[in-house]
Amino acid sequence: MLPDPPDGLRHWRLADAPALSAAWADPTIRLWNPPPADADAPSWIMRCDERWSLRLSLDFVIDVDGEVAGEVGLRNFTDDPARAELGVWIAPDHRQDGLASRSVDSATDWAHDELDLAQVWCRTATGNEAAGALFRSIGWQRLGESDGRVIWAC
Repeated sequence: MLPDPPDGLRHWRLADAPALSAAWADPTIRLWNPPPADADAPSWIMRCDERWSLRLSLDFVIDVDGEVAGEVGLRNFTDDPARAELGVWIAPDHRQDGLASRSVDSATDWAHDELDLAQVWCRTATGNEAAGALFRSIGWQRLGESDGRVIWAC
């Protein structure tokens, strides 16, 4: 069973499939957050519970007035130390309005408090200046670079 989502976020619903398909087709989202190669949006949404039960991932909708404005998710869970990797994308109509920082903050605080994670981390492409600016602005620590990616942690 999926845990209650953090403030400002909700679980995916099958009715969100068209919005997810559109996001997966967006060139910017595809560039920095490639969609799963073997999934269509409805099937992917229907397997959210299964992915969480296997501790593969936990994904939340960033909802603005009932519209899918983006996603923030956790994956690559480890137990010792307790940590997970965060990913985020924002739909084109909702970029540059602070939504990403609010959503990442909410998900990160929730992951520390509700999932008892010692660390939440992420990888951003070195060329993704918007992602770098996001994580700097919310106070994440830049740990270094590996394989063309910048590693951040909170």
